[in-house]
Amino acid sequence: MSQPDEPEATPVVDAEPVEATGKAEDPVQAVDTEEPKKRGLMPLWAVALTAVLIVAGSFVLFRYVFNGSSSEACASVTGVGDAAKVEFVDCDDDNATFQVATRKPANTPGCPEGAYREIPRPDELLCLVPNFVAGNCYVPDDPNQAFRVGRCEDALAIRIVKVVEGTSDASAVCPEGNGLGYPEPPTAVCVSTPIAGR
Repeated sequence: MSQPDEPEATPVVDAEPVEATGKAEDPVQAVDTEEPKKRGLMPLWAVALTAVLIVAGSFVLFRYVFNGSSSEACASVTGVGDAAKVEFVDCDDDNATFQVATRKPANTPGCPEGAYREIPRPDELLCLVPNFVAGNCYVPDDPNQAFRVGRCEDALAIRIVKVVEGTSDASAVCPEGNGLGYPEPPTAVCVSTPIAGR
């Protein structure tokens, strides 16, 4: 006895149209194959430029703000003791007899060990060193407790052989150990006496 024919199963057709690309994606199992976008990363050139600006800015701050402005790197000092008057000048100025080595708070006990000229002011303590330039000769300027550029033939003249930054050990870098050492900033000044050397 033959069985009645069962009705054929009607195929289910997806109502969603297939995109023209021919990719049929299961919304549940679809995987985003695109690389994630990089956000917040600076280009290498921008990083390098930022580093340069930071270094340059730090130099300006320490050189001209924390240690005085460019016009206050050197000074002309007249008088002695508490009556001494300070005028900040450019280091190339003929009257620039001192360099400003350090500027300390007014309550600082004193300048570092060495041949510093201490100038107390109401709001700070200036620690000065002679504005020596290698190759020049200097003579004492006693009324102002300073040295000024003079003739090498002068009986009291000293010649600056060289100025070495980064060390205060004059005995190690100066000929025959003749020189002055300053710890802040570390500097050694090598000195000779032209008259004695003749």
